[in-house]
Amino acid sequence: MIAWRTGSGLAAAVAIGLGLAASTTAGQQVTVRPSLEGPERLRDWTLDGTGIWTIANGALVLATAGKPGGPIRRPAALAILQTEPFTGVTLEAEVRSTAPADLDVRDVLMIVGYESPTRFYYVHLSGRTDAVHNGIFLVADADRRRLDAGTTPPQLKDLAWHRVRVERDPASGRLDVFVNDAGTPVLRAIDTTIRAGRVGVGSFDETGEFRSLVVTGTTQ
Repeated sequence: MIAWRTGSGLAAAVAIGLGLAASTTAGQQVTVRPSLEGPERLRDWTLDGTGIWTIANGALVLATAGKPGGPIRRPAALAILQTEPFTGVTLEAEVRSTAPADLDVRDVLMIVGYESPTRFYYVHLSGRTDAVHNGIFLVADADRRRLDAGTTPPQLKDLAWHRVRVERDPASGRLDVFVNDAGTPVLRAIDTTIRAGRVGVGSFDETGEFRSLVVTGTTQ
């Protein structure tokens, strides 16, 4: 089950087979807290790519990294929450890389605006900042393209858990990323290519874990 709350404050549980479609209307604000208790909850997620996922110890676990391939350059392992698409949305989670501690290209991803396997935004948190690491990227039926300035210090240099919040405003195209206790965004981009989509997590080509996920947004 996925626990959710409407803007009116009424709490309920919705079978994932029905998603939010059976209980929400367009333009309704909802809060979704996906359960990560028991491996059967993996059915609440659409698994995109070649990674191997499981649920253990209250976390969504990417246990085996995916291998990038196909006609465009894009992340190799995504888990997309099965909900209605969101327009404005805030995605919060505790995340950690489980790649070797000395690997500076370690990464975990936060996904918003997921329309299809070839159309979505992803926030790439890594132990290195360069042209393809530690930034905000767009996949739009072509190789991923960086949207932020590309100057933010690395955000994922250890094996610890980090609290990440991604805020998306489709009207302005603003996409802000906050890490740990940062009062201002550590990453920011402006883009209006994708107006609505689902949310998720993942990694480009490493392993990681995700827990305490909360999604607050307006359904399309």
